Amino acid sequence: MNTDRINPALAAPAKPEWGQVWHVTRAVLVVWAVAVWALLILLPGMEQIKDMETATLHLPYVLMGLVFVGAVVAAHNLRADRHLLWFLGVLLLLAGWM
Repeated sequence: MNTDRINPALAAPAKPEWGQVWHVTRAVLVVWAVAVWALLILLPGMEQIKDMETATLHLPYVLMGLVFVGAVVAAHNLRADRHLLWFLGVLLLLAGWM
C-alpha cells in the first residue's frame, strides 16, 4: 500500500486565496452600488419629476449619482481599490441624503 500519495478529497480544506475573495467582493460591491443608485436615487428622483420645476430640482441628483456609479465602475475596471471604496462611500452618502 502506497502511503506517499494522499487523496486530495480527504485532505484538509485549503485556505482561501484572499486575492480571489477580494475579487469577488469587489464585484459584489459594484453590483450593490448600482442597485443603491437605482433604488434610492434614480427611481425616487424620476418618480418625483412632474414638470420643469421639479426636474430642475431632482435631475441633478440623479445625474450626480450616475457620475458616481460611472466612477465606481471605472475604479472597478482599473482595479483602483482605494478609489472604489471612496466612490462607494460618496455614493452611499448621496443616497442617504436623498
